Amino acid sequence: MKARHALLAKPLHQAATLAPWALFAPLALLALASAPAGASGNLLVNPGAEAGPASAVGDPVATVPGWTLDGNFTVVTYNPDFGGPSTSSPGPADRGLNYFAGGPSNGLSSASQTVDLSSYQSWFAHHALAFTLSGWLGGFESQNDNAVLSVRFLDAQGNELEFANTNGIGASDRNNVTGLLFMSTGFADSSNIQLSPVQAVVTLTMTRTDGSYNDGYADNLSFTIDDGVPGAVPEPGTTALWLAGLAGVGWCARRRAAERA
Repeated sequence: MKARHALLAKPLHQAATLAPWALFAPLALLALASAPAGASGNLLVNPGAEAGPASAVGDPVATVPGWTLDGNFTVVTYNPDFGGPSTSSPGPADRGLNYFAGGPSNGLSSASQTVDLSSYQSWFAHHALAFTLSGWLGGFESQNDNAVLSVRFLDAQGNELEFANTNGIGASDRNNVTGLLFMSTGFADSSNIQLSPVQAVVTLTMTRTDGSYNDGYADNLSFTIDDGVPGAVPEPGTTALWLAGLAGVGWCARRRAAERA
């Protein structure tokens, strides 16, 4: 199954890779088609890091409601004093107060949650499996620390039926600017095989490549079961926010020098 899915997902992954560059081409954005409304709505709990406590200075948070944590995964406020994304950095228009971060002193951290799909069994019996997985992902300045969002579809015995993940956002994708870009993946199974997953495990993985702080960042995550071919369209205001963020990169990141060494 996974090999077949990888082939189906490849064009979407390629489109996701190009999405950051499209932010610099408003005419290309106008040509994008609208994404389907989705049959389910967002199935994730606490998708925007707004529930529970958050840190203003990047220290780890004990719990992140709705998510099972591994490593020093944390939630941080949009605060320029921390040195990560601020309210004026490139990112979603409706970003709220907080975002997910990889956390201090670790090379790899993650958060996951299991979505119960048992109520969709009758839907899957008459429709091909179609879904969209998306989020705003990013990192810090010229460092390649990154965030990747993935989903595993499981049957009743816990066997993996399908797998998909977004690409990570590197420093060159962000033009070496701290911020978040919209990424999406998904597919509509066009084969004759009807898949009936009972669970979907969604995982947000943060990877550090530079320094001591894991500067993988993410916000506004979404996972939907769709009623058509999934798509990816940047939220309104994305281009304006990104260009404004580029214009305002002169603000000073004041995180302790030891954390960036």
